[in-house]
Amino acid sequence: MFKTDIAFKTDINKGFLPFITAFMVFLASITFATALIGNNLANDWNTHMSNNITIQVLPDMKSKNPQKEIEERIKNITKILQQTPGIKSHYAMNLKETVELLKPWIGDFINNEIDIPLPRIITVETSNIIPVNMRALNDEIKNYSSLIKLETYETWMYEFKKTLSAVQTLLGIIIILILSTTAITISYATKSGLNINKKVINIMHMVGATNKYITNQFSRQMMKLSISGGIVGYMFSCFTIFLIKTFSKDLNDGIIANFQFSSYIYLYILIIPILAGIISKTSATLTIKKELKKMV
Repeated sequence: MFKTDIAFKTDINKGFLPFITAFMVFLASITFATALIGNNLANDWNTHMSNNITIQVLPDMKSKNPQKEIEERIKNITKILQQTPGIKSHYAMNLKETVELLKPWIGDFINNEIDIPLPRIITVETSNIIPVNMRALNDEIKNYSSLIKLETYETWMYEFKKTLSAVQTLLGIIIILILSTTAITISYATKSGLNINKKVINIMHMVGATNKYITNQFSRQMMKLSISGGIVGYMFSCFTIFLIKTFSKDLNDGIIANFQFSSYIYLYILIIPILAGIISKTSATLTIKKELKKMV
């Protein structure tokens, strides 16, 4: 497919062109993979958060026994949740779990002996089949007590998706710039190669070779060098993604804990070296045709 009938002198491009193509393909592949991973992460969060509600029960500082009073309110809220259609499960954190949750902010308390009343959290999971009337549930909880806050993740996820969309757009622009730079680089490398082989091309013209024939022969040579570099860049990007995937398994916390992106990502980023090959062929062909017209 890439074999040529003419021994072109392309030594100047044999090292440079594959290297620059490999580097560009690597950058574009990693950028594209980042966009895909971010999209998968957003979908993963959306799946887990869309069916979750958090109810925060604040202590009544006017009460003589805030802890006893808050326990009583938790029991009443639990009854409300049990009677609400669409509530799959709910769990009220005990005082020990609350202290553990707040340790990064309030420090460590010995034997959980604290002098200030703490808010309590109730986690709620909703059903995928029966929708919950969030407005009615929120109104009922507010009517019961003003010291109870119901939090959903819809607003947070909406803002997060907007931010992610902006980031993905930026990444898309970066990929376009990288591929455009690749096209310009190949164009200049092709022009340089033609100048080196100017005598050979002139002799071919003298023996009757057409511009179409010379274009096909030279573009094959340039595409061969570009594709070899693209394959190397793709392999390095796959290796980098594999390392990221391997190390992410060892994370115990953080935003990507227990997050596993699909192995199909290696197939998805294959589009980058394919695009690079198409760009190489097109850019080289257009440059050769333009330069050959000047030689005639």
